[in-house]
Amino acid sequence: MSPTAGDMGHPRVCGNGDGSGRFVLRLVSNSGRHGAPGLLPGTGEKHGGFLGWLEGSDGGRKMDRAKLARGVVPAGGGVILWCMRDGLGVSQAAATRVLVVDDDTAVLRSVEAVLVQSGLEVSAVETVAEALDLIGKKQFDVLLADLNIGEPGDGFTMVGAMRRVQPKASTFILTGYPDIESAILAIRNQVDDYFVKPLRVDQLLMAIEGTRARGSRRVQAPRIRSVAEVLRECATDICERWFQEVIRSEEVSALPLSKEERIDHVPELLPELANQLQEHAKELSAEAVRLSQKHGRTRYHQGYTIPQVLFETRILEKVICDIIEENLLTLNLSRLVPDVLEIGQAMQAHVEISIRAYQAQIPSSLQTSFSMLYKSPYLGVVIADEHRVIDANDAFLRMVGYNRDELVRGEIDWLAMTPERYRSQDFAAVEQLREFGACVPFEKEFMLPDGRMLPFLIGAVRLSIEPLQWSAYVVNLTEQRKLQAAERKVREWETKYAVINRLAHEVNNPLAALVFTTHLLQTHPDLTEDMRTLVDDSVGMLLRIEETVRRVLAESQDGPS
Repeated sequence: MSPTAGDMGHPRVCGNGDGSGRFVLRLVSNSGRHGAPGLLPGTGEKHGGFLGWLEGSDGGRKMDRAKLARGVVPAGGGVILWCMRDGLGVSQAAATRVLVVDDDTAVLRSVEAVLVQSGLEVSAVETVAEALDLIGKKQFDVLLADLNIGEPGDGFTMVGAMRRVQPKASTFILTGYPDIESAILAIRNQVDDYFVKPLRVDQLLMAIEGTRARGSRRVQAPRIRSVAEVLRECATDICERWFQEVIRSEEVSALPLSKEERIDHVPELLPELANQLQEHAKELSAEAVRLSQKHGRTRYHQGYTIPQVLFETRILEKVICDIIEENLLTLNLSRLVPDVLEIGQAMQAHVEISIRAYQAQIPSSLQTSFSMLYKSPYLGVVIADEHRVIDANDAFLRMVGYNRDELVRGEIDWLAMTPERYRSQDFAAVEQLREFGACVPFEKEFMLPDGRMLPFLIGAVRLSIEPLQWSAYVVNLTEQRKLQAAERKVREWETKYAVINRLAHEVNNPLAALVFTTHLLQTHPDLTEDMRTLVDDSVGMLLRIEETVRRVLAESQDGPS
């Protein structure tokens, strides 16, 4: 279409084909002076809305949609498609309504500016309270929320609210903590997408545009459940999976018990745990206490050791957490973190009560107790004099690498097995036995026949003065030393990683704001070529910084070997 000069500034009304509305094809010229952009007559929010630029140019640069929407005409004039209001019965397709929530003001404002420039209707707030208030009052198509606002995981509070109040809205999560990315993958079905700062502007706009293209979601929102409901509904599955995990332990499976005897109180404990979560109770109920006490007494009579009782409890807590993770899609995320913490506290209280009940069953008779200790497969029991081991149980002989025949022949010389650096501790312990009848437990090592060193904890009580003899218990510390070394290494790694991750977070948030700002600069219609080159170079440098941060984090995530 080639409009004539007489058409300038006059609208051409075009029907949309079904009689439901009209659009205006308006030919406009620049009314500004010295080639400056002009202003469309009768435009603005009051009169109508810009739909598209059909013809025209602005000095060879791309049209600025945001300026056109405000009625600013490029210097060269042209043809626009304008939607008229004020009683003409025509309405522009509603802009996508986006709620942005981020407590970092720089990120919030830069995201808002980019989205507004892209023709979206944006509401931007910095707190969870403001976001929840808007979700209850105003309709939105998209939620874009930072994961951690005020408290860790607060973004899920808003996701949960949006899913309940406006189930057709799309939800997106932002995070400045790169290490949370793996955790987000586990709950990705909770949201339409997630972005790790600094995010690509085009990725964000494409995600929102995808929401706009496919329209509101028509799928039915899943039924939202509490963790307490999941525990009740999955109780049978929890019991079965816990049983299968427990019997994988050779020590526990060696106990001659039926499946019902092993499962014991778990089917009754799970409903009590669910009630505690539902009522937000701070302590175990009277029934839960009774079940825990019964469990401790039962396990004692079944032949369990205390470490085995602790092992079973850890497995139960692990299975419960696995079930929760598998049901994340249907959980009320606003209560997820508090409920998981409460489960851990409740399981700790449960096992403490069980162990106290277990210990109450142990006979008070010294003779019976010593007999049980002597038979223990884990605790070494020794009778010795000032040089040699006179008697010892099988556990101690296994620790030191000797057999009973060598013991009978008097060949186990504990003094000769002790390295020189521990001799002073031994002499001090012998003097305590002489004077006080007992020695303070201490750690030392033996050199074994094969050259290995055995670290252990020993404590003793005097049996006779002349000749000086004593009875001692010996606890092998080999595995504990390995664990302590591993824990030290893990703590060192955690400290290093925490520092790196914090630095990454502090860099990524301002970096995200800079990415959005440079995007705005790149799309500025009045940018000179020299300035555009500088901006493009800045974008390149920002990408290098982003890649460096990601690479450092990836290397640090490997953890200790």
